[in-house]
Amino acid sequence: MPARLGLLLVSLALAAAPGAAQAPGSGAIPGTDGAPLPDGVEHAPLEATLQVVASGFRIPWAVEVLGEDELLVSERFGQLVHVRDGEVRTLEGLPTGQILPVPPLYIGGYNDVSLHPQFETNGLVYLAYVGSDYRMAVGRFDFSDRTVRDFEVVFHSNAFSIGSRIAWLDDGHFLVTQGMAGYPLPDPGAQVLANHSGKIHRLRADGSVPPDNPVFDGATEPTSVWSYGHRDTQGLLVEGGVVYSNEHGPLGGDELNVIERGGNYGWPLFSYGLNYDGTPVGEMTEAEAAEATVLPVKAWGSEFNMAPSGLVRLAGSAFPAWDGAFAWGALAQRRLVAYDPATDRTAILLEAAGRIRDVAQLPSGALLVLRDATDLEARDGEVVRVTAR
Repeated sequence: MPARLGLLLVSLALAAAPGAAQAPGSGAIPGTDGAPLPDGVEHAPLEATLQVVASGFRIPWAVEVLGEDELLVSERFGQLVHVRDGEVRTLEGLPTGQILPVPPLYIGGYNDVSLHPQFETNGLVYLAYVGSDYRMAVGRFDFSDRTVRDFEVVFHSNAFSIGSRIAWLDDGHFLVTQGMAGYPLPDPGAQVLANHSGKIHRLRADGSVPPDNPVFDGATEPTSVWSYGHRDTQGLLVEGGVVYSNEHGPLGGDELNVIERGGNYGWPLFSYGLNYDGTPVGEMTEAEAAEATVLPVKAWGSEFNMAPSGLVRLAGSAFPAWDGAFAWGALAQRRLVAYDPATDRTAILLEAAGRIRDVAQLPSGALLVLRDATDLEARDGEVVRVTAR
């Protein structure tokens, strides 16, 4: 087992051990049981009806919309499920995903699933996962006839991933994130350009490195790395050529970022959150970080620790008051949260909604939320349609 992976396992085991420092999301949740909400955060419950579209999932991780009543759902334990008109079918012909159990958590396995922008004509689906060698990979296959054909690995990274999302820049280029962890103190690998963890990678559709990727100091040619200094990016989208991501902090420090070519996003040199032992992350001041790194467009401190996952920007949705806002799941708080950059308003849209892992908008404007529900050991994960009431 690689030394870095061994350290990761020890770190996560310590985090789960009795008497260890509290992990993210433990303790009082802001806005419940008398715990106050921080300034700038409000309750704004949707007038909505929730309908279960599909159930029986064990740690579902991503949902991809093929149509109003057709979806693909990835499960961390190595299944990709096709949902159409209420029929749920596990697909065959895909690689084995490697899971690392650290009860009550599991990491690795299958992560994001994404359609090629020209899916209607080429039928290509992309899957980010951790393979049997404990390294993140991206594979693709032909799904034209709704079976898996011609699966191939197009990108094979050199490190494990806590979480990976895929987003398309155009027909020929995609981005994939590669998250990392560290307990009680950060793993410094996000600043090591040769280490694929803690990075966002930019690749051609066939997985090759584009010649116009950054050439970093000390290098002579481009690599897959597009940006670095990330901790755990679990939401990614491209809108009008702008790349947005959300990112887990440790104890607080969750971020919304605009991703720039070659940008250093600061982890673990600086964070608005705290290490798990309550100490500051890094030695940089905010002013120093603003000079040396790319600061987030929005960050939330330890008083509103979300662990954001999934990312969508609402437009023409069933909830027009929130069009233009970003929405994502808050794993630690078991909520659906929105942030409106026009008003700098953070709002809780759904309470007690389960561990929302992904969010999507259907062609009709309804929302889909993918939730782990309450028990990571059970098959009680669901895809839920959220419509205006």
